[in-house]
Parts: sequence; C-alpha cells; structure tokens
Amino acid sequence: MVFASKSECFKCHTKKDGTKGTGTAEGAGPPPQKYSEACWEKPRQETGLKLVGDLSQAGWQYVLTDDSRRSYAAYLPTRFTKDQTRLFFNSIKDGTDWKQPEGPNGPIPRKTAWMVSPGGCSCTYRYGRIEVEAVPFPDWMLNLMATIMPMCGFTDRSLWPNSCNLNLYEDGGMSVGWHSDDESLFQGKFIDVRIISLSLGAKRKFELRANWPGEAERPLRSVMLADGDMMTMEGMTQKHFQHRVPKEGHVDGPRINLTWRWTVKHTPRCPMSRQRRF
Repeated sequence: MVFASKSECFKCHTKKDGTKGTGTAEGAGPPPQKYSEACWEKPRQETGLKLVGDLSQAGWQYVLTDDSRRSYAAYLPTRFTKDQTRLFFNSIKDGTDWKQPEGPNGPIPRKTAWMVSPGGCSCTYRYGRIEVEAVPFPDWMLNLMATIMPMCGFTDRSLWPNSCNLNLYEDGGMSVGWHSDDESLFQGKFIDVRIISLSLGAKRKFELRANWPGEAERPLRSVMLADGDMMTMEGMTQKHFQHRVPKEGHVDGPRINLTWRWTVKHTPRCPMSRQRRF
C-alpha cells in the first residue's frame, strides 16, 4: 500500500483502517460532470489546444497525456551547462526578496516570491490564508525569460507569461503539499492554462496525482527534477490533478523553482482589471 494521501492508499484506495476508500484525492471535492460518457472534457481536437510540445522543437517528453481530461504535463531535461545553471541560481537567489509567510500552523516550509510583468499589475498571490505581494519582473527575470521562453515555443515577447511564482527550498526538509494552481487569477478550473517551470539546484521529486482516478487508472506520477530541468502543466491539469514537492530528508542542498503563469483574471483592485477591452 502507498499512502500518498493522508487517508488512503493511492494504488488500491484502501484506508489506513483497512476499509475501502473512494479514490478521491484529499481536498478535491466531488467530481465534476463529464463532457460525455467517454471524456471528462471536450477533446483537444475540438478546442484547438496547442501544447508546448507542438509549439517547440526542443524535444519535450510528455509524462502525462490524459486526453479524456484534456490534461498534460511535459518534461525537458536540462539544456544548460553547469556554469549557466549556477549563474541562473545565483542571480535569482541574490536578486529576490524572499518571504516566508505565516500559515495557520506557523511559517510555510519554503521561501517564496511573486513577480509580475511591468505594466501596472498589482495582484497579490493568494493560496489558502497566505498572501504574497507582487513585485515587477527585475531585469534578470526578463533576461532569463529571453532564454527560456523560445524553448517553449514563445519567441514573441508579447505572448510570454505575465507572472511568476518563485520558491526556495533550502534543503530536503522544505516542501509544498498537495495542491492545484487553481486560483482565480489563472482560471484553471474553467479554461486551458499553461504553467512552465524551471528547477535549479538540488534534485527534487515532483509528483502529480489524479483527483478522481478510475478503478484501473494510474493515479500517481513522479518525476525527479534536476538542475536546469523544465516541466509544464497544460490544459485542464489544474482542474483534474494535484501536485506537490514532498519532503526528502536525505537532500542537503538548496533548490529554486520558478513557475511562470498567465494571469487572466486580475483582482478588482488591480489597475489591469479596469483596462478597457476592445
């Protein structure tokens, strides 16, 4: 048995007391209505969703291809030298005003920052009771994106993500628990979204689990992300899957992870929400 959740095994759905569980990921809520008997969501061929693997020639490898849920996650092994990743790591670590907000059980087990593209966005990043103030992209961020985004198929700067969440894990004791990036800013429960991530520093485990796995489905996927590796989550992954970076006591070194996103629904107090749309 593998108790990847707190209450039941994710392989056989047996609870810790020996009774049978539902198979629903903790905190996922009731399953949504399916698009059809065969599909959870409208097929990608009908929506026109283009994956990063379709847009880029970098050689992305899809570790999650769930056409029924229109949910996808891709992996790209590092394309950088050690000198390059060391430069990236140091620029980010030294150029970021890291915060460690207080949660209901004390400080969260990692340091974090929230950055947005220049142009007036003031949206804070909220998850649970945590709130992080926005900081405009510094020059090093724009320089880094000029390297990363073409590898994802985005050569036009106007199509780049307009926000980035940064996390610093100082050792294997720091982590982030099961969650989805389904905040209102991104609308990931309702529309296709892309999230692009870059890992730097110590190798850490990244896990994905289905919210409502079927009886014969593989519910858990795990990827080891090393220095310079990249990942995507695409389509409706934030609706149908959760992800985490678990604690790993044997890891001594620090890791930085950047996750670029597209903010599509600005908060009412943000100046960007009051811009006229034509």
